[in-house]
Amino acid sequence: MLNKKLIPVAVIPVLALLLLVGAMMSVAAQPKGGINVPPGDMVVSPNANMANDTPKKPVPAAPSLTGALPGAVAETFDGSPLTAWRGITDSAIKWVAQDGRLQEYLAVADEPADVPALFVSTDANFTNGTTEAYVYPTAGSPVGIVLRGSDQGYYRVTIFPNVTSNSQPKAQIERVVGNRTTVLAQAPISAYQGYALEQWQHVVAAAQGNTIIVSVDGKQIMSATDSTFTKGWAGVWTLADQGASFDNLRIQPTAAR
Repeated sequence: MLNKKLIPVAVIPVLALLLLVGAMMSVAAQPKGGINVPPGDMVVSPNANMANDTPKKPVPAAPSLTGALPGAVAETFDGSPLTAWRGITDSAIKWVAQDGRLQEYLAVADEPADVPALFVSTDANFTNGTTEAYVYPTAGSPVGIVLRGSDQGYYRVTIFPNVTSNSQPKAQIERVVGNRTTVLAQAPISAYQGYALEQWQHVVAAAQGNTIIVSVDGKQIMSATDSTFTKGWAGVWTLADQGASFDNLRIQPTAAR
């Protein structure tokens, strides 16, 4: 008779567990999906930086502004000190004049990029007149003009990109007080279909008394009536995401009628 050794029942689960762990380790050691990952430092794909290596589209020069009135404040961003202007934002953005145009620079990568960034005049006494600029959007962010600004608030003209899948209005006049934004007027799609990316567009906000009239590329698109703000600083704005450039910014005061 054969001398059989009995394995205690209590030991069987332990052996089974050890065999299972060994099998899992063996499977985990196998390369997955046919990808052979060599030991040592991480291997960087040769296509990893393809997007960064793609040259950006050259930005053409913006058209010049004509017909300046006496007392106009204008900036062409040709390298002269920007002493007549200042930035207003809750982000660590810096405004710089580079390559003949105004551009944003987000100094700290972790800073919020979805907050408004304003570039406005140091003179806060503009009442009636026009604020205009050429804008060159590159990221699809809202962009536009601000006027009659102070610590109490300001008016903001906002234009949005031409997105055919979105039938919402692509331009509006807003009143901003603290964190509250009130829409005063919107341009119908028939009047304005939104801005085109990587193209210069001429945006003008004319304020006279309690009326604000907005034009883009020489065409009036909307107007609003509001008496909340009567004077203040003026300039341009977008989000703090380096989503636009500006050129030929001009504020022209006019006498009240």
